[in-house]
This record gives sequence, C-alpha cells and structure tokens, in this order.
Amino acid sequence: MTRPTLLFLHALGASARSWQPVRDRLADHDGIALDLPGFGAADRMGDGRCETMVAQVVAMLHDRGVTDALLVGHSMGGKIATLIAARAQAGASGPAIRGVVLVAASPPSPEPMDEARRDRMIGWFADGAPTEADAAAFVDANTASPLSEPWRRQAIADVRRSRPEAWRGWLEQGSREDWGDRVGRIACPALILAGSEDGDLGAEAQRRLNLPHYPEAVLHNVAGAAHLIPYEQPEALAALIRDHAARCSPDPHQ
Repeated sequence: MTRPTLLFLHALGASARSWQPVRDRLADHDGIALDLPGFGAADRMGDGRCETMVAQVVAMLHDRGVTDALLVGHSMGGKIATLIAARAQAGASGPAIRGVVLVAASPPSPEPMDEARRDRMIGWFADGAPTEADAAAFVDANTASPLSEPWRRQAIADVRRSRPEAWRGWLEQGSREDWGDRVGRIACPALILAGSEDGDLGAEAQRRLNLPHYPEAVLHNVAGAAHLIPYEQPEALAALIRDHAARCSPDPHQ
C-alpha cells in the first residue's frame, strides 16, 4: 500500500497557491492543493456553504483517481477536512482518509468570531471585490509579524479575487453551520495545530472545539505565528506534516 496523497485545503480568501511555501518543502510527497469553490481559479462558482465545498472536493478527488488521502486543512479548509473525514468514516464513497492535519482550523460547530469584525468583513464585499487596503488589513491582522512582500502581495491578491457570494456565504452561513453532532468522534490520527499568536482559533479554541472530535489527536502550538501559519511558518509546518504523514503511512519504510 502506497503512502497517502497529501490533500491541501485553504483558508477563507486564500487559494491553492497559499500552500506553496509548505509544498516546496514537501516536494518528495505526493500532494494536491485544491481551490475551494469561490476562491482562486474556482472563483466562478461557490456559495460558501460547507455542503457545496465537501461535494466539490470529493468530486475532484474522484476525477483525479485519489484512493488514499491525508487531509491538511487550514482555517475554513479545516472544517471541510473534518466533514470529509466524518463522511468517510460513515462509509460514504470516496478515498480512504488515513489522517488529518488541522491548521488553525474552523471547527465543525459554529466558528467563534467577533460579530462586529464579521460584519465589517462582509461589508468589504458588499459591492464586489474589496479595496486593496481592506484586503491588506485582513492579511496583516492575521499574521504575528509582516509577511515577506511577495507572499503578502499574493495573499492580498487572493483575498481580492474571492467570489463575493462565497466570501459572504462563508461568513454568514458556512462558518455558522453546526455539524458537531453529525461529525461525532472521528477515529483517524489527527494533528491539530494552533498559532501561538492566534486569537479566535488559537490553542484554547482548538482544545475546546476541535480536539473532542478526534480521540487520536495531538495538539501542538506553532510559535511565531498567528492565523496564516502556511505563510508565516512554512518550514515548521512542513516538518510537522511530514512527521504526521509518516505516522499515518501504512508502510514505515515509505
């Protein structure tokens, strides 16, 4: 049995390319980074609802012939990873899920968020794409220290090309959907990561909202990061993913 494919799912306002700093350090692993509906190159579809994203990811995996996967989900993508893992455990068709890495992940229950900030973020997309200044404010508010300029520009550009319906749909509905009871407890190895400087989705939130769903989970704090861990600490994140993938591999020599 071969080593599972790493499947990377991005955060709100990001895209598949947000994983590039991490994937560059995991070049010896088979991996796929997907644009979730409404973001990146998939910006012509998507409504921000969890069911829409789960269905699209499962269809894309089928089209690519993926049979074994290790899910790596960041923020919004973390909630989708958990729902896919729960779906697989319930016996639905699709790839076998060998493990999960949650990176500053939104939980299956409603995501904690200051409501004034939620309303402000929704307002950025009220008339289409946000301004450069609003997109930059979003990126900068989610990092412990400024990103290098090329990555910062990329992150800002991804926010601005998000589909308004998907951005608003996630904040108004997807992030508020409560799948907790349906998810239950997922019996696959999980690594749950929190940025040491994260606010809403830091270690305390991960311990309270995500950890109970994974009886075989390890919680780890990533130093020097807030919420955009794939950009902020790609080397540390890649090393953690590599170690977890080795634990999830059915062949210890792979």
